[in-house]
Amino acid sequence: MNSTNTTNLICQHFGICGGCQYQDVEYSVQLENKYKLLVEQFKDFDVDEIKPVIPSPKIWYYRNKMEFIIGKDKTGKIVAGLRQKNKFYKIVDLKECRISFEQTGDILDNVKKWVSENHIETYDLLKHSGKVRYLTVKQAKSTTETMLILVVTGTKYQIEHNEYQLFNNFVTYYKNIPEVSSVYIAINNKISDNAVPDDVLLFYGKNSILDTINDVKYEILPTIFLQTNPKCCDLLYKTVLDEIVEGNILDLYCGSGGITLQVAKHKPLGKIIGIDSSKDNIAAAQNNLLLNNLSENIEFVCDNVEVFITKLWKSKFMSNLSNIIVDPPRPGLSKKVKGAISDLAVNKIIYISCNPNTLYEDLKTFVKFYRIKKIIPIDMFPHTQHIELVCVLEHK
Repeated sequence: MNSTNTTNLICQHFGICGGCQYQDVEYSVQLENKYKLLVEQFKDFDVDEIKPVIPSPKIWYYRNKMEFIIGKDKTGKIVAGLRQKNKFYKIVDLKECRISFEQTGDILDNVKKWVSENHIETYDLLKHSGKVRYLTVKQAKSTTETMLILVVTGTKYQIEHNEYQLFNNFVTYYKNIPEVSSVYIAINNKISDNAVPDDVLLFYGKNSILDTINDVKYEILPTIFLQTNPKCCDLLYKTVLDEIVEGNILDLYCGSGGITLQVAKHKPLGKIIGIDSSKDNIAAAQNNLLLNNLSENIEFVCDNVEVFITKLWKSKFMSNLSNIIVDPPRPGLSKKVKGAISDLAVNKIIYISCNPNTLYEDLKTFVKFYRIKKIIPIDMFPHTQHIELVCVLEHK
């Protein structure tokens, strides 16, 4: 299903569901349009080169994670899927999702059946009441091993005691889908429309599933982020590796070690330190380190980026620091972090961004000290408006 011809592959929900925007546009044209928009967006900067968009090797069923909403339609029927386009409070009852998993229909049918047969209240975002909110699905694309995370309201005590049988029964609805190897119940009592859990409880199977990207193994856990498109992520990581120069490397916002481990395995030109403020991310990164038998010249530190950078100045590591890799959250970098990075005056900054708008704003600071050598777009998100960018900056 890697053909650029989209004609016979359009999802039956396209045009109503808000998950995709361009399934009806030939993939080659999607890439051309994204490139033109980038050239226009960054025309204010003196960019040596904006590379053509690197296409995704897989344009259908490429996502490794989806958050499906569970609710009711106006007749009271249980539905599960994604928000309707331009109608936030309406849920499209999905029979398929051609950018995520081939098993989507079966997975969602089972959760709807369980909710309906057990007379469970779905969460109402307006009334802030109800039990079942979302079904998050994660899948290791190298194996199709699948993890289900049912997101509900309540307390850990309720789930482990009063409602244990109810949720244990949920597991039985998935015995007929061989790919499902892990089932979690997650607690989320937030008022906002947010599937991120406060706590997770393993109800069935393994506590994690495993994916492999560019010969590096990654453990997938309920609360840990991994790049959404693993096949394309392989190209993203190789693009970053191509830009690393001799010397030590600082990987800021390293998450569970996605890029840090790639550098340690494939281009160990110096010591690399990965920094992240999340204890869960760093714990996962340490596990991935052991999983890949990598220990030499690599270290993970749990700290705030700006705080850690101030500790570097008198270190031996700093004397040979040549590369900074930065992959910030969608809002981009704070003023303090941009200042701290600029003060380090390293040879090369490799800035990875899933949000061209925030990259644009951050470049306003960096171009005072750095030349924009190249911008390399990678289409991690086929059929959508989104794009991943690798921006290479060299010190003037």
